[in-house]
Amino acid sequence: MRIVYHCEDVVGARMAGPGIRAVELARRLSASGRHQVTLVAPGADTLANEPFQTGELSALRTAEAFISQGFGFPLRHLLRFKGRVVLDLYDPVQLEHLARFGPQATAEQRISLAVLRRRLLYLLSRADHVLCASPAQRALWLGWLGACGRLDPDALAGDPEARRLLAVVPFGIPEIAPARAGSPLRTAIRASANDRVALWAGGLWDWMDPALAVRALAIAREQVPDLRLALLAGQRPGAAAMQMTAAASEARAVAGPGVHFIDDWVPYEERGAWLLDANLAVSAHKPSLEAELAFRTRLLDCLWAALPAACTSGDVLAAEGERQGWARLAPPGDAPALASAMVALCGADRNQRARSAAREAAAQRTWQRSAGVLLALLEGEAPRRQPLTRAPGMAIAFARKAFRKLTR
Repeated sequence: MRIVYHCEDVVGARMAGPGIRAVELARRLSASGRHQVTLVAPGADTLANEPFQTGELSALRTAEAFISQGFGFPLRHLLRFKGRVVLDLYDPVQLEHLARFGPQATAEQRISLAVLRRRLLYLLSRADHVLCASPAQRALWLGWLGACGRLDPDALAGDPEARRLLAVVPFGIPEIAPARAGSPLRTAIRASANDRVALWAGGLWDWMDPALAVRALAIAREQVPDLRLALLAGQRPGAAAMQMTAAASEARAVAGPGVHFIDDWVPYEERGAWLLDANLAVSAHKPSLEAELAFRTRLLDCLWAALPAACTSGDVLAAEGERQGWARLAPPGDAPALASAMVALCGADRNQRARSAAREAAAQRTWQRSAGVLLALLEGEAPRRQPLTRAPGMAIAFARKAFRKLTR
């Protein structure tokens, strides 16, 4: 099958979540040997020695399937495309916008939300398959699919649970564990080998709460004086990235001793060495719908590097981490509780138990497992799609029934 895989986000040496997901899934679709994949994304031509090709959206003219995260291309391309469409909605972008805009949204922000919703409704009505990252996200998108008319007798014939229409394809982690390469994190913050380092391993987005982590560190240092907090605070790569400064500014304003901001975006292939150089990870978010439905890639990195995590409760992966033993949770906004979780993970025994739990959990979260679900969708039949008025012998009956209901 000839597949065009489109991503609005930048790919290359430095990538954020959407770009990482596109590259890793495109690699495994191509490596299966059964499909020819063309990745269309900013920076794709900088990638070397990949199993997929790179190109432009003009490749859709001869493609049989189109995979996209939904944004960054004119919808006219879908109007012309006759092949199978896979819509990847693992990133709850609407909820990110809502969390960022807050209750005092400007007129421009409200308009952008309205346009985003209308685009999502069209894409969901057009898609043959929709991807999400978790059962919680699946519940969200089932509601949208019902609202736009995609949950109908034809689509559910042979697929009564709509598993082919809406599939859970989580963000993954590499099958090979990271390798040590020097001591990049401790060098960056001038920490000694004896210092304990907590790493904030993702961006300082406005729906996150890095200021809470900073306040928690000050409390934790009363019991663990050699504990430091390093926050990766570099500008997110890509022209499509939202500009966010509120959370970062708040964190910098309350930062005290032992807090370090690293104003670089760590290259994708180097992130493993940074993770392995830390003793624990820290992640905190503010209360929002985004938190409830997010699938935090920074916590997946913790699994990959077997790094214990102290984080706020409320998202799917944090709850899973607590059940499996590799994460300790605190309520959002509760600095003393987050500090207690950090202190606990500084203990040698608890830290090692959490690392063992993370290694065990990582085996269930690989990119290959996620790609396998996507491959099964592409290589099976698409959910049936037949407008009621085009079904044999139904046009006149439909018109009569509709007229009677309307006139009542």
